[in-house]
Amino acid sequence: MRVFVTGASGFVGRSILARLAADGHEVRALVRPGSAGALLRATRTEAVEGDVVGPSDLAAASKGCDAVVHLVGILRPQGTNTFDAVHVGGTRNVIDACYSSGARRFIYVSALGAGRGTPTPYFVTKEAAEARLRTSGLDWTILRPSVIHGPHGGFMVLMARMVARFGPVPLVGRGDQIVQPIWVEDVANLCAEALKRNATIGQTYDVAGPDVLTMKVFYKTLSRLLLGKAKRCLPVPRGLVRMGARVAARLMANPPVTPDELTMLLAARPCDTRPMAEAFGFEPAPFEPTLARYAEELKAAAGI
Repeated sequence: MRVFVTGASGFVGRSILARLAADGHEVRALVRPGSAGALLRATRTEAVEGDVVGPSDLAAASKGCDAVVHLVGILRPQGTNTFDAVHVGGTRNVIDACYSSGARRFIYVSALGAGRGTPTPYFVTKEAAEARLRTSGLDWTILRPSVIHGPHGGFMVLMARMVARFGPVPLVGRGDQIVQPIWVEDVANLCAEALKRNATIGQTYDVAGPDVLTMKVFYKTLSRLLLGKAKRCLPVPRGLVRMGARVAARLMANPPVTPDELTMLLAARPCDTRPMAEAFGFEPAPFEPTLARYAEELKAAAGI
Protein backbone atom coordinates (compact mmCIF):
# COMPACT_ATOMS: atom_id res chain seq x y z
CA MET A 1 0.00 0.00 0.00
CA ARG A 2 0.94 3.62 -0.30
CA VAL A 3 0.56 4.97 3.24
CA PHE A 4 0.48 8.62 4.24
CA VAL A 5 1.71 9.20 7.81
CA THR A 6 1.14 12.46 9.68
CA GLY A 7 3.32 13.34 12.67
CA ALA A 8 5.93 11.09 11.14
CA SER A 9 9.04 12.70 12.62
CA GLY A 10 7.84 12.36 16.22
CA PHE A 11 8.73 9.70 18.76
CA VAL A 12 5.90 7.34 17.81
CA GLY A 13 6.04 8.25 14.14
CA ARG A 14 9.63 7.11 13.73
CA SER A 15 8.80 3.62 14.99
CA ILE A 16 5.74 3.42 12.76
CA LEU A 17 7.73 4.47 9.68
CA ALA A 18 10.26 1.72 10.31
CA ARG A 19 7.56 -0.91 10.78
CA LEU A 20 5.58 0.12 7.69
CA ALA A 21 8.73 0.13 5.57
CA ALA A 22 9.68 -3.31 6.90
CA ASP A 23 6.24 -4.56 5.82
CA GLY A 24 6.94 -3.38 2.28
CA HIS A 25 4.62 -0.39 2.17
CA GLU A 26 5.49 2.74 0.22
CA VAL A 27 5.43 5.42 2.88
CA ARG A 28 4.99 9.16 2.48
CA ALA A 29 5.72 11.08 5.68
CA LEU A 30 4.27 14.49 6.51
CA VAL A 31 6.92 16.40 8.47
CA ARG A 32 7.45 19.94 9.60
CA PRO A 33 10.02 21.95 7.62
CA GLY A 34 13.52 20.75 8.44
CA SER A 35 12.34 17.60 10.26
CA ALA A 36 13.19 15.01 7.60
CA GLY A 37 16.10 13.21 9.23
CA ALA A 38 18.27 10.16 8.75
CA LEU A 39 15.49 7.72 9.65
CA LEU A 40 13.35 8.86 6.74
CA ARG A 41 16.25 8.25 4.36
CA ALA A 42 17.17 4.94 5.99
CA THR A 43 13.64 3.59 5.60
CA ARG A 44 13.34 4.86 2.02
CA THR A 45 10.45 7.02 3.16
CA GLU A 46 9.37 9.94 1.01
CA ALA A 47 9.18 13.07 3.15
CA VAL A 48 6.87 15.94 2.33
CA GLU A 49 6.79 19.14 4.35
CA GLY A 50 3.51 20.50 5.61
CA ASP A 51 1.15 20.89 8.54
CA VAL A 52 -2.21 19.31 9.30
CA VAL A 53 -3.67 22.73 10.07
CA GLY A 54 -2.96 23.73 6.46
CA PRO A 55 -5.44 21.82 4.27
CA SER A 56 -3.81 22.95 1.01
CA ASP A 57 -0.63 21.13 2.07
CA LEU A 58 -2.45 17.88 2.69
CA ALA A 59 -4.31 17.45 -0.58
CA ALA A 60 -1.08 17.42 -2.59
CA ALA A 61 0.91 15.56 0.07
CA SER A 62 -1.51 12.62 0.22
CA LYS A 63 -2.11 12.35 -3.52
CA GLY A 64 -2.01 8.75 -4.72
CA CYS A 65 -2.04 7.21 -1.23
CA ASP A 66 -4.27 4.28 -0.28
CA ALA A 67 -4.24 4.70 3.50
CA VAL A 68 -3.52 7.21 6.24
CA VAL A 69 -2.00 6.78 9.69
CA HIS A 70 -2.87 9.99 11.53
CA LEU A 71 -0.62 10.59 14.54
CA VAL A 72 -0.56 14.34 14.99
CA GLY A 73 -1.53 15.52 18.44
CA ILE A 74 -0.31 18.00 21.04
CA LEU A 75 -0.10 17.74 24.81
CA ARG A 76 -0.06 21.51 25.34
CA PRO A 77 -1.27 24.35 23.12
CA GLN A 78 1.25 26.76 21.64
CA GLY A 79 0.15 29.99 20.02
CA THR A 80 -2.30 29.26 17.20
CA ASN A 81 -1.74 25.52 17.61
CA THR A 82 -4.62 25.06 20.02
CA PHE A 83 -6.14 21.72 20.94
CA ASP A 84 -9.13 22.52 18.73
CA ALA A 85 -7.03 23.62 15.77
CA VAL A 86 -4.74 20.58 15.84
CA HIS A 87 -6.96 17.75 17.07
CA VAL A 88 -10.30 18.72 15.53
CA GLY A 89 -9.33 20.96 12.65
CA GLY A 90 -6.25 18.94 11.77
CA THR A 91 -8.18 15.67 11.71
CA ARG A 92 -10.92 17.25 9.60
CA ASN A 93 -8.28 18.46 7.14
CA VAL A 94 -6.68 15.01 6.88
CA ILE A 95 -10.11 13.46 6.28
CA ASP A 96 -10.83 16.01 3.56
CA ALA A 97 -7.47 15.19 1.99
CA CYS A 98 -8.53 11.54 1.87
CA TYR A 99 -11.57 12.51 -0.18
CA SER A 100 -9.26 14.26 -2.66
CA SER A 101 -6.62 11.52 -2.79
CA GLY A 102 -8.99 8.56 -2.80
CA ALA A 103 -7.46 7.03 0.31
CA ARG A 104 -10.08 4.87 2.06
CA ARG A 105 -8.25 3.31 5.01
CA PHE A 106 -7.70 5.57 8.02
CA ILE A 107 -5.89 4.66 11.26
CA TYR A 108 -6.28 7.33 13.94
CA VAL A 109 -4.07 7.28 17.03
CA SER A 110 -6.18 9.00 19.67
CA ALA A 111 -5.65 8.73 23.45
CA LEU A 112 -6.71 6.47 26.29
CA GLY A 113 -9.17 8.47 28.36
CA ALA A 114 -11.08 9.83 25.39
CA GLY A 115 -14.73 8.93 25.78
CA ARG A 116 -14.52 8.54 29.55
CA GLY A 117 -16.09 11.85 30.45
CA THR A 118 -12.97 13.71 31.65
CA PRO A 119 -13.75 17.32 30.65
CA THR A 120 -10.26 18.60 29.78
CA PRO A 121 -9.60 20.33 26.45
CA TYR A 122 -7.19 17.56 25.46
CA PHE A 123 -9.75 14.78 25.83
CA VAL A 124 -12.72 16.82 24.61
CA THR A 125 -10.96 17.63 21.33
CA LYS A 126 -9.72 14.06 20.90
CA GLU A 127 -13.32 12.90 21.29
CA ALA A 128 -14.50 15.46 18.74
CA ALA A 129 -11.85 14.27 16.27
CA GLU A 130 -12.99 10.67 16.76
CA ALA A 131 -16.61 11.69 16.19
CA ARG A 132 -15.70 13.43 12.95
CA LEU A 133 -13.87 10.34 11.72
CA ARG A 134 -16.78 8.02 12.58
CA THR A 135 -19.10 10.00 10.31
CA SER A 136 -16.55 10.40 7.50
CA GLY A 137 -17.56 7.39 5.43
CA LEU A 138 -13.95 6.17 5.45
CA ASP A 139 -12.75 2.73 6.58
CA TRP A 140 -11.49 3.86 9.96
CA THR A 141 -9.90 2.25 13.00
CA ILE A 142 -9.29 4.22 16.20
CA LEU A 143 -6.50 3.27 18.60
CA ARG A 144 -6.50 4.86 22.06
CA PRO A 145 -3.05 4.30 23.56
CA SER A 146 -2.11 4.77 27.18
CA VAL A 147 1.24 6.36 28.06
CA ILE A 148 3.67 5.24 25.35
CA HIS A 149 7.12 4.37 26.64
CA GLY A 150 10.45 4.12 24.89
CA PRO A 151 13.96 5.55 25.18
CA HIS A 152 13.28 8.80 23.32
CA GLY A 153 9.72 9.54 24.38
CA GLY A 154 9.18 12.87 26.09
CA PHE A 155 7.30 11.29 29.01
CA MET A 156 10.04 8.77 29.81
CA VAL A 157 12.81 11.34 29.45
CA LEU A 158 10.96 13.69 31.83
CA MET A 159 10.36 10.88 34.34
CA ALA A 160 13.99 9.75 34.14
CA ARG A 161 15.20 13.24 34.94
CA MET A 162 12.74 13.45 37.81
CA VAL A 163 13.99 10.29 39.52
CA ALA A 164 17.62 11.31 38.91
CA ARG A 165 17.26 14.61 40.78
CA PHE A 166 18.63 15.00 44.26
CA GLY A 167 16.21 14.10 47.04
CA PRO A 168 13.03 12.04 47.16
CA VAL A 169 10.59 11.80 44.27
CA PRO A 170 7.42 13.84 44.97
CA LEU A 171 4.12 11.99 44.77
CA VAL A 172 0.62 13.34 44.27
CA GLY A 173 -0.96 12.22 47.52
CA ARG A 174 0.04 8.61 48.16
CA GLY A 175 1.05 8.10 44.54
CA ASP A 176 -1.81 5.67 43.94
CA GLN A 177 -2.69 7.12 40.51
CA ILE A 178 -2.70 4.52 37.74
CA VAL A 179 -0.45 4.24 34.70
CA GLN A 180 -0.59 1.36 32.19
CA PRO A 181 2.34 2.00 29.84
CA ILE A 182 2.66 0.45 26.39
CA TRP A 183 5.91 0.08 24.45
CA VAL A 184 6.27 2.29 21.39
CA GLU A 185 7.14 -0.70 19.18
CA ASP A 186 3.86 -2.36 20.14
CA VAL A 187 1.94 0.76 19.09
CA ALA A 188 3.78 0.65 15.75
CA ASN A 189 2.86 -3.03 15.38
CA LEU A 190 -0.81 -2.28 16.06
CA CYS A 191 -0.92 0.44 13.42
CA ALA A 192 0.71 -1.83 10.85
CA GLU A 193 -1.51 -4.79 11.72
CA ALA A 194 -4.66 -2.67 11.54
CA LEU A 195 -3.90 -2.00 7.87
CA LYS A 196 -3.95 -5.76 7.24
CA ARG A 197 -7.04 -6.65 9.26
CA ASN A 198 -10.37 -5.66 7.76
CA ALA A 199 -12.10 -6.89 10.91
CA THR A 200 -10.74 -3.82 12.71
CA ILE A 201 -12.57 -1.41 10.38
CA GLY A 202 -15.16 0.61 12.28
CA GLN A 203 -13.71 -0.39 15.64
CA THR A 204 -12.18 1.56 18.54
CA TYR A 205 -9.59 -0.12 20.76
CA ASP A 206 -8.12 0.83 24.11
CA VAL A 207 -4.39 0.22 23.81
CA ALA A 208 -2.23 -0.41 26.86
CA GLY A 209 0.39 -2.74 28.25
CA PRO A 210 -0.23 -5.67 30.58
CA ASP A 211 1.08 -3.96 33.73
CA VAL A 212 -1.16 -1.65 35.76
CA LEU A 213 1.20 0.36 37.98
CA THR A 214 0.67 3.00 40.62
CA MET A 215 2.82 6.06 40.11
CA LYS A 216 4.73 5.14 43.25
CA VAL A 217 5.60 1.72 41.85
CA PHE A 218 6.40 3.28 38.47
CA TYR A 219 8.91 5.69 40.02
CA LYS A 220 10.54 3.00 42.12
CA THR A 221 10.86 0.66 39.13
CA LEU A 222 12.29 3.41 36.98
CA SER A 223 14.83 4.54 39.58
CA ARG A 224 15.90 0.97 40.34
CA LEU A 225 16.63 0.21 36.67
CA LEU A 226 18.24 3.55 35.88
CA LEU A 227 20.08 4.31 39.12
CA GLY A 228 20.54 0.89 40.67
CA LYS A 229 18.29 1.60 43.65
CA ALA A 230 14.66 2.40 44.32
CA LYS A 231 14.45 6.02 45.44
CA ARG A 232 12.43 7.19 48.38
CA CYS A 233 9.14 8.88 47.49
CA LEU A 234 7.62 11.86 49.28
CA PRO A 235 3.81 12.13 49.45
CA VAL A 236 2.53 15.67 48.81
CA PRO A 237 -1.10 16.50 49.66
CA ARG A 238 -3.28 16.66 46.56
CA GLY A 239 -4.65 20.07 47.47
CA LEU A 240 -1.15 21.47 47.69
CA VAL A 241 -0.23 19.96 44.31
CA ARG A 242 -3.36 21.46 42.75
CA MET A 243 -2.57 24.88 44.15
CA GLY A 244 1.03 24.64 42.97
CA ALA A 245 -0.10 23.65 39.47
CA ARG A 246 -2.46 26.64 39.25
CA VAL A 247 0.25 29.07 40.42
CA ALA A 248 2.87 27.59 38.10
CA ALA A 249 0.49 27.81 35.14
CA ARG A 250 0.10 31.56 35.74
CA LEU A 251 3.78 32.29 36.29
CA MET A 252 5.60 29.88 33.96
CA ALA A 253 5.50 29.44 30.20
CA ASN A 254 6.20 25.72 30.55
CA PRO A 255 5.17 24.55 34.04
CA PRO A 256 6.05 21.04 35.29
CA VAL A 257 2.38 20.09 35.29
CA THR A 258 -0.75 21.99 34.34
CA PRO A 259 -4.08 21.82 36.21
CA ASP A 260 -5.64 19.93 33.28
CA GLU A 261 -2.79 17.41 33.21
CA LEU A 262 -3.25 16.85 36.93
CA THR A 263 -6.97 16.27 36.36
CA MET A 264 -6.17 13.65 33.71
CA LEU A 265 -3.65 11.92 35.98
CA LEU A 266 -6.16 11.71 38.82
CA ALA A 267 -8.90 10.44 36.49
CA ALA A 268 -6.80 7.64 34.96
CA ARG A 269 -8.02 4.10 35.46
CA PRO A 270 -7.08 0.70 33.99
CA CYS A 271 -8.45 -0.39 30.65
CA ASP A 272 -9.49 -3.79 29.34
CA THR A 273 -6.90 -4.91 26.78
CA ARG A 274 -8.66 -8.16 25.84
CA PRO A 275 -10.47 -6.72 22.78
CA MET A 276 -7.14 -5.40 21.47
CA ALA A 277 -5.35 -8.71 22.08
CA GLU A 278 -8.12 -10.72 20.42
CA ALA A 279 -8.40 -8.42 17.40
CA PHE A 280 -4.67 -8.14 16.72
CA GLY A 281 -3.52 -11.53 17.93
CA PHE A 282 -0.72 -10.53 20.25
CA GLU A 283 0.03 -9.48 23.80
CA PRO A 284 1.99 -6.24 24.41
CA ALA A 285 5.38 -6.44 26.08
CA PRO A 286 5.55 -6.10 29.89
CA PHE A 287 6.95 -2.83 31.22
CA GLU A 288 9.92 -3.74 33.43
CA PRO A 289 11.83 -6.16 31.16
CA THR A 290 11.29 -3.85 28.19
CA LEU A 291 12.55 -0.86 30.16
CA ALA A 292 15.60 -2.89 31.21
CA ARG A 293 16.44 -3.40 27.52
CA TYR A 294 16.62 0.31 26.76
CA ALA A 295 17.63 1.72 30.17
CA GLU A 296 21.08 2.84 29.04
CA GLU A 297 19.66 4.50 25.94
CA LEU A 298 17.09 6.30 28.09
CA LYS A 299 19.81 7.51 30.47
CA ALA A 300 21.71 8.95 27.53
CA ALA A 301 18.60 10.63 26.15
CA ALA A 302 17.85 12.15 29.57
CA GLY A 303 21.46 13.21 30.15
CA ILE A 304 21.89 11.26 33.39
